[in-house]
Amino acid sequence: MVLAFSGSPAPMLAAQNALPDAPGRDVTVKLCSNCHAADVVASVRFTPQGWRDVISKMVAAGAKGTNQELETVFDYVSTQFPVDTQPALDLNTATAVELESVAGLLRRESAALIAHREKNGRCKKLEDLKNVAGLDYKKIEARKEHLACL
Repeated sequence: MVLAFSGSPAPMLAAQNALPDAPGRDVTVKLCSNCHAADVVASVRFTPQGWRDVISKMVAAGAKGTNQELETVFDYVSTQFPVDTQPALDLNTATAVELESVAGLLRRESAALIAHREKNGRCKKLEDLKNVAGLDYKKIEARKEHLACL
């Protein structure tokens, strides 16, 4: 889920392809692609306060930018990735990044769910996941309004 900036333009080009072309994208790419891939940003949805919290955590973790740049990033992500536009995540097709960002799973839990899915097939309802070894089902239950077995 984390991609370090290697000094080559490849991460920035990938970020520009993953993020919608809108005012603030270039600043968002500049500030965010040093630490992670653009698909991480593009795969999550938050309320405006949720995005403010994420940006605060990123600054605390070492993200650097002027107040104006950080506000530009906030305007971009809160406009392009609002919480109300995210359909339920289909746990039968979700990637590891989506399971981590939307379902709130740890990396090992995402791997356990994907392994279970590959071995046992599709889930028909969320309750089918209660007995997945290595998965804390309480996390699924807590976010059930954003998750589905389609």
